[in-house]
Amino acid sequence: MELLEEEFPSARLVVYKVCEQGCYDIDVLSAFDHAIADGVDIISLYMGYPDGSLELTSDPFAIGSFHAIEKGILTVNAAGNTGPDFSSIQNYAPWILTVAASDIDRKFVDKLLLKNDATLVVSIYVLSS
Repeated sequence: MELLEEEFPSARLVVYKVCEQGCYDIDVLSAFDHAIADGVDIISLYMGYPDGSLELTSDPFAIGSFHAIEKGILTVNAAGNTGPDFSSIQNYAPWILTVAASDIDRKFVDKLLLKNDATLVVSIYVLSS
């Protein structure tokens, strides 16, 4: 945590409880609205419809993340891998940065340019078991 405080002194973590008694579209969209209103820089979530069957125009994750990207807020979401077919994903909106797991043994290194022109180096190690 100390490294983050030194490199990004204005960084803060905001956590929203989205699904309390079931998970309804209105709850998801409300959470996006709150995050946007709170001025977050990135929204990270690991949710989606189990079968990825919704069209983008009716998927609350796609709709909420679209509103976020319009305000310059990146949404990062897990791809999911529950089907309907092997290697299919749940979250596929082109304005969402979709992340997934893999079983290849490689290292990916890249740089992210942040709003304040700071650069964040990201390393992802994927090890075969």
